Amino acid sequence: MTIKAVIFDWAGTTVDYGSRAPIVAFQQAFANVGIRISEAEIRQDMGLDKYTHIHKIISLPAVQNDWQARFQVLPTNDDCDRIFQDFKAILLASLTDFAQLKPGMDAVIAYLNEHHIAYGTTTGYDAEMLSIMLPIAANQGYRPTVNITSAQTGGIGRPAAAMLELACDQLEINDPSTVIKIGDSVNDILEGQNADAISIGIVDGSNLMGLSEAEFDALTPAEQAHLREQVTAEYTAVGADYILQSMTELPALIEQINQPVSDNQ
Repeated sequence: MTIKAVIFDWAGTTVDYGSRAPIVAFQQAFANVGIRISEAEIRQDMGLDKYTHIHKIISLPAVQNDWQARFQVLPTNDDCDRIFQDFKAILLASLTDFAQLKPGMDAVIAYLNEHHIAYGTTTGYDAEMLSIMLPIAANQGYRPTVNITSAQTGGIGRPAAAMLELACDQLEINDPSTVIKIGDSVNDILEGQNADAISIGIVDGSNLMGLSEAEFDALTPAEQAHLREQVTAEYTAVGADYILQSMTELPALIEQINQPVSDNQ
């Protein structure tokens, strides 16, 4: 087998160690209407498009109860729309602070370019959010050929295969088994599976790990190892094909996958 393309996620995978930007924006947008939400409540559905994610959060029983206690009514679609617009404004204002490429990406980009392996992205961001991220990423040498949002697939985002399938179509790749989908959430893995691509989960700096680089570095080696084991177990539970501690391991994995099968095997 020869890998023809790699499709990345954005926050927590290639940029924004710990996927912090969406967390901060979600919490602030809900706090602005007097509702407190935890990181765990946000992270369980990370990877969805952001509008769908707002609906998921506002449908949580704890959030519904808090909302009813505060406003004496349950939240409506109009409330979701208002929270989303506030969330988006907060996120757009902060994205430049969370656009640094994660460790190992420089080497991955160089490898993909050297070996003429196409790369692109699927994302829970919308076009306006990407319009901020793309030039900052480009200035760091990261220039995905295609960038697919759910608006391009009729509103169908992860964990469905639609965005990944469109990315493959635009790259003119017909065999999804030659495509790697790499991300940092359960929905990334499910997206890859549903498209019949190779699904890879990233451990360090991931949404599943949920820590900034400084927070992770402050842990003891034993605490770091335990957290990595927990994240690895989550990826294993949903059937990830491969699990990498960091992006630095991706070139070697591609080399391994590309190795021809021996006649003796």
